[in-house]
Amino acid sequence: MKKNLRKIGMFAIAITVLTSCKKDSNPQPVIVLGDTVQSIYLIGNNAYVMVNGSAKIEVFATESFINGYFVNNEGNFGSANGSISFVDQGNSSEEVDITPFHINTINVVSPRYMSKVSNSKAYVTDWGINGVQVIDLLTNTISSTIACGAGPEGILVANGFAYVCNVGGWGLDNTVSVINTSTDAVETTLVVGDKPNSVVVDVNGAVWVLTGGYTEYDSDWNVISETAGNLVKIVGNTIEATYAFAVGNHPEDLVIDASGTTLYYSDGSWSKAVYAFNINDEKLPTSALIDKSFYGLGVNNGYVYGTDAIDFTQSGWSYKFTTDGTIIDSVQVGIIPGGYSFN
Repeated sequence: MKKNLRKIGMFAIAITVLTSCKKDSNPQPVIVLGDTVQSIYLIGNNAYVMVNGSAKIEVFATESFINGYFVNNEGNFGSANGSISFVDQGNSSEEVDITPFHINTINVVSPRYMSKVSNSKAYVTDWGINGVQVIDLLTNTISSTIACGAGPEGILVANGFAYVCNVGGWGLDNTVSVINTSTDAVETTLVVGDKPNSVVVDVNGAVWVLTGGYTEYDSDWNVISETAGNLVKIVGNTIEATYAFAVGNHPEDLVIDASGTTLYYSDGSWSKAVYAFNINDEKLPTSALIDKSFYGLGVNNGYVYGTDAIDFTQSGWSYKFTTDGTIIDSVQVGIIPGGYSFN
């Protein structure tokens, strides 16, 4: 509960673009998002910027992006004035002063995550309406809304459906809403376990949902009760398998590698570690891949990335590991680095 409150808190942040310390003929830049800037999505010719605590989505032209890097010096991201730093192969940084080309503002309530459905349509999960906003990408306006469970967060579009994690908002939910992307209607609702937080699809088209479990506190923040988190496999919009974590652990940040065969997630209580799970495994791993607690997790180009927010007041760090858990390098980034977007 306390950690969730920190995650949706409003902080001044910096978005830092990282590249490996090792020279690469085809470098893969990584955009590390702080917690105030919830997400940046590149769809078609536009960039959609969502901010925690802001009741709108800012739309910018992709001219705001140079060689895949988002740059902004004084742009108003709702409640955030983000600064942008570039970190080159030598770990030196340089601020770039370019103003984005603002196109439109889409007024929503509490936008969380966005997923492209087609060239003309996208879905945005919205806490404020306990549902999904349907965005017309041609006009950058809301065309309709879809009612879901409480506190919709993570969303995945795959197999002609959208899978929406209903984490419960300030309360509790244990469902995934499955939306038919042709009709923009909920086709079924699956009970997966308390507080589903992230969702991915594997190479075979199976959908995997991670739930964190629920902790109930008394007025003094003493734990009254807890429920287990689950890793749930969904095939054909039916739950095929459920893998339960130990009660007291609260897994989060489910990601998948480019091959679609290995899942990575953080698990533990207040102190967590990173685990790897092959989609053909029959039980959860007992040994951690990376014995370190991260605030955000990502995987790209054969590497595992993790952010450390330190004490949430000073600049954080981003770490890069091989898929066998060997650390490659690290770089200091902005305050409260919350996640990754890979170009």
